Amino acid sequence: MKLPVFLLVLLMSVLTLSAGDAWSVEKTVNKKVTSSKQAAKIVQNKYGGKVLKVNKQKNNGSYKVKIVKPNGQVVSKKVNAKTGKIEQH
Repeated sequence: MKLPVFLLVLLMSVLTLSAGDAWSVEKTVNKKVTSSKQAAKIVQNKYGGKVLKVNKQKNNGSYKVKIVKPNGQVVSKKVNAKTGKIEQH
């Protein structure tokens, strides 16, 4: 009888913690990005790795962030400056 109660409490704890993580990610998205540093942080938080370069795109108000992922892959991501969302590049 005690084991099912323990498992239920454990499951509820895990779900509560994961909901908090989802909320914190949501708070970083849908924010206006006003600096290269903010754009870099958004991409780094999602993909990990090290930021190599950030360029502000003057024609469309976005940031292009180049990173090297933990597996060594180099990728470029575009961050919408108005929404803070990573767009398909």
